[in-house]
Amino acid sequence: MAHFRRDDVSSFEYIDAIPTNPRTKRQKKIWRNIAIAVTAVIVIVIVIVVAVVVSQNKKDKSSSGGQYPISPYARMTQLVTVNEADIQQKERIFVVGDIHGCLTEFNELLTTIKFDPAKDQMILAGDITTKGPGTVGVIRRAQELGMLCVRGNHDDKVVRLKAYELEKGRNAMIPPSATMPEGGVPDPLKFKNYHVAISTYEQLTQSDFDYLSSCPVMLHLPSLNNTVVAHGGLDPKIESLQDQVPYLVMNMRDIESSGKPSPESGVGTSWATLWNTKMTTAAASEKMNVYYGHDAGRGLNIQATTFGLDSGCVYGDYLTAMDIRTGLRTQVKCKNYDKKGGNSDD
Repeated sequence: MAHFRRDDVSSFEYIDAIPTNPRTKRQKKIWRNIAIAVTAVIVIVIVIVVAVVVSQNKKDKSSSGGQYPISPYARMTQLVTVNEADIQQKERIFVVGDIHGCLTEFNELLTTIKFDPAKDQMILAGDITTKGPGTVGVIRRAQELGMLCVRGNHDDKVVRLKAYELEKGRNAMIPPSATMPEGGVPDPLKFKNYHVAISTYEQLTQSDFDYLSSCPVMLHLPSLNNTVVAHGGLDPKIESLQDQVPYLVMNMRDIESSGKPSPESGVGTSWATLWNTKMTTAAASEKMNVYYGHDAGRGLNIQATTFGLDSGCVYGDYLTAMDIRTGLRTQVKCKNYDKKGGNSDD
């Protein structure tokens, strides 16, 4: 019987070399291509992730108004909630569309509705200034009668130019072709801008300026069917009034297919149409009525929860007042003061 001994190595087989299995050129090419493909996929995934993050950041920036900085000369109040006790004691509460300095027609409207400041309250839906011949008179009449107001896009330009003059002096507003230093505002102003004729050469008094600059971007009247008065409109995607973007509130007309509000008309869907659609499914506590001006091109535009009251007075059409409580509308015919031959908003 054979026995295995640990010190007996006679039965061991030794392998002098482990056989290698060298890759062929074809195999090397395949592996190289696989490595390149994997690297490419990783790079593509990284690029997509970065693009999504950047896109979301831009979207968030847009929603927060990041790309619409406010001028340091705007003297702006974004939102004012009207004192309920003051508003409830008024018998009639009117909202008036864009007056644009049409003082004669404004006075005629007040006479027609027999406006009594002791019993009535009037809210001006912005753009009480420019284009017509009586801006200063309109401002002083509004002050005299204790009218509330919101800031229009033209009012905003007048305020900024006047605030700059008050702070820097008229000698700083040269040369006329220079742009007023306001940072990256979306609507930069040159010192030759025609709003200067209102802010400087027509000599707004400090009281005039104080009234105009006090007009907030939005006026909220919670007890009157949760009503908001704004010049241009509200972005339907933004839930909170505090988060609305002031420049867009004063300037928007349409919502583009991308969801971005635009000052232009005819480039998408009217913000008011989208707002009314949103309100059809909103909870009762979230429903909100919006009274606005700015959109003379569409004229008087009364829908379920939005009330467009810019009926083109300065272009020779009508000045419109609407009683919030009753829905009764009153109009007076206007003279055409438009020197540009169209509903220009420059």
